[in-house]
Amino acid sequence: MLRTYKSELIRFRKTAFVGAGIMAAFTALVTTLTFVGFEESAGPGPGGGGRGLPGPTDLAAVDGLISGLASAATMIGIVALALFATSVARDYERGTIRQLLVGEPRRALLLGGKVLALLIMVFAGVAVSAVVGMGAAFALAPVAGISTAAWTTTSAVSGAIGTTVNVMIATVVWGFAGAILAMVTRSASTAITVGIGYLLVGEQLLTLVWDTSSDWMVSGTLTTFTSGGTAAVSYGQSAVLLALYAAAFVVATFVVFQRRDITD
Repeated sequence: MLRTYKSELIRFRKTAFVGAGIMAAFTALVTTLTFVGFEESAGPGPGGGGRGLPGPTDLAAVDGLISGLASAATMIGIVALALFATSVARDYERGTIRQLLVGEPRRALLLGGKVLALLIMVFAGVAVSAVVGMGAAFALAPVAGISTAAWTTTSAVSGAIGTTVNVMIATVVWGFAGAILAMVTRSASTAITVGIGYLLVGEQLLTLVWDTSSDWMVSGTLTTFTSGGTAAVSYGQSAVLLALYAAAFVVATFVVFQRRDITD
């Protein structure tokens, strides 16, 4: 597994750097829009966020420091889905899966090494994004007239760490969804299209005929978890449900890889 892990890090490092850069860029963009555009979002929402965006009161609170990362969680997750799907499907598309299995015939170890390398890449990407988001928040706060006094407290630091960990976990689940789709379709483009289409569009359409479906479907659970829970679903409930989804994705990926013929 360790050999495969090191090999994947080497083979995939350029894509990983690009992925981490995109995650950080999304976070910087969302943070900028949040701080520059909060006046336009003023309305009935908490602190003036009439369209679900943080208002000036929210941004000045302890959670305002990491608000950019929290708001960019879905876009970061899409990047992770694409990274996992590309890594898993690439060997089938290029026909190199046979050579890899000759070097490591134990399929579980081969896939385990790949997943381990991808997890390291995702954790690093989210960590960099968190740093970029907080740096952008400090830089933009004076421009937007937001007080940063609450951001330097112990509560703000612990809150930033907690949010970063939550986003990391949610991002990993996005990645696992990409992995199982790529393992089934053996096509990165198909897996990415299906994954994004279902999670961002399919579930939204389902809520039109089933209002409570967003409380327990994958995309809704990811959003609930990263936001710390809602009135309908607590943080603990969303964490348990997300763990079940993650376990199902991982088990399904390994089972398909173990039992499906390489030439299918």
